[in-house]
Amino acid sequence: MATHDASNGTGGIDGSIAYELDRPEVSYTTFSSWSSSLSLLKNFGAGFTSTLSDFAVYPNKYISRADVIALGAVFGVSTCGGPIIPYRGGRTDVWAAGPLGVPQPQESLQTHKEMFARQGFTPAEMIQLTACGHTIGGVRSTDFPDLVPANPSSQKPVFVDFDTTTQFDNAVVAQYLDGTTLDPLVVTTNATMASDLRIFSADNNDTMHSLSSPDTFTSTCQNILERMVNVVAHGVTLTDEITVLTAKVHDVQLTFERNAFVFKASFRLQQNITATVNKKRVVKMLWCDRYGSNQNCKGNTRSALPANNLQEQPNLSPVSQSRGFSFINYNFVVPVDATASISKFWFTVDENDGSTVTTYQNGGNGYPVIQDQLLFVPTLSTNTLVQNASLVARGGGAPITGLVKQYFIVAAVRNGNTPSRVYMDALDLAITGFPTPLNTTIDLQLNSSMTPTQGYNFYTGTIQDTGFQLTLDIHSLSSDGTIYTEDFKQTSLLDNTPYVAPTNVTSSKQSSPSSATRLANSVVAQLLACSAVVACITLVGF
Repeated sequence: MATHDASNGTGGIDGSIAYELDRPEVSYTTFSSWSSSLSLLKNFGAGFTSTLSDFAVYPNKYISRADVIALGAVFGVSTCGGPIIPYRGGRTDVWAAGPLGVPQPQESLQTHKEMFARQGFTPAEMIQLTACGHTIGGVRSTDFPDLVPANPSSQKPVFVDFDTTTQFDNAVVAQYLDGTTLDPLVVTTNATMASDLRIFSADNNDTMHSLSSPDTFTSTCQNILERMVNVVAHGVTLTDEITVLTAKVHDVQLTFERNAFVFKASFRLQQNITATVNKKRVVKMLWCDRYGSNQNCKGNTRSALPANNLQEQPNLSPVSQSRGFSFINYNFVVPVDATASISKFWFTVDENDGSTVTTYQNGGNGYPVIQDQLLFVPTLSTNTLVQNASLVARGGGAPITGLVKQYFIVAAVRNGNTPSRVYMDALDLAITGFPTPLNTTIDLQLNSSMTPTQGYNFYTGTIQDTGFQLTLDIHSLSSDGTIYTEDFKQTSLLDNTPYVAPTNVTSSKQSSPSSATRLANSVVAQLLACSAVVACITLVGF
């Protein structure tokens, strides 16, 4: 947020912090009367470096580094018992450091007011942000040794908390007002470094008194922290608030596994933490053929039970845990006749308790399978470590040496669709140090050594990468100009994908989605594209 300039709309939460961890903002020449250790004072403490390292694996095509950082704030506050900050996505990343401007304790009150004003916050909001930010955390001796002296008999850093509690509460306010605070930025004998004291008392403690009620503190922090994580540059449009879906479709894939043509989908239901899963519940997936006499369920409708189900641990997400629910996933793997294929699918949930069967069908028309002309085949694809022979550093710097990941990618193209080109757009933003991303296009070639299967030919290609999250958009350009696409295909498992045997399929005459009687219209899953946001949404339990 500190890089934001509200007057010209630049900066904000844009991921630039990744490039700012090592730069000094305080020079020894400026504060020559201080101890020499201050010449090493940085913008950030060790916690920032560790956090950025933890976050490095998550950015991808749909989830920016800045989005992950904002989500970390939501997680941190919720984990410590604070309010759930409404979360929106859509932040964009920059690939360089932003301007200097992180507030530092030795700076004057007027400087701090000007910094926060530049970012779009009033003096009262400056006080709120500081109090809400300092309800958890503290000062580490390795970062500010003149504030918190190191323990000479221990290698471990000394850490002094802002208040005496470990949860998100208004103790930082209450203890400041009643004079019992141990906040090192208030009680330090070095008046130059007493930044919290100057900020908290900037309006004669009026704002701090307004935060003395625990409920007011919580609601104020929720609002001001939401504003903070939503500080973005002009031209960046955030999404609507991402809210919990009581039911969600995810990990949808039409593919080949062990020479079988299969359709895979997972259906997730919200479950109260204190409730016991109904063992009598029956969840079914139903679908229509794409071709043949049963096309679009004109004749029979197919159905199957899940191959397995998995109940998630309540502590998977601090957001869902604080709200009192977890999730149970019903995972379907069904064999499909390639000559019939699949056009759309939906789910029914029968609690077998006398209540009406609930149908989940994307608002009424089922979840469409967009196309079956081009398929990604993860289980035939591989990821191996090889000695680098050709990969060069992106964005300058020393050549890449040692072992790199080499991906062998397999796609299947349906016979009759004679493509003029099959290719993949490869993207990896999750690279250590966040240099320029891997963003390249690789052509796939017809692989004559792979036997055509059930009306599909196989195309293959190879790419090397040093990052953590290579994703692929695979395309097939037909001779008539039609482009078929498999969007946002992840490569973390590939040939290590756990095999789950397909379940039995039942065919019967049933109502198609357009005529079903009870709809769960609140379920607006993104169908095949839902995996595009799974990295972020899974983290927060949405």
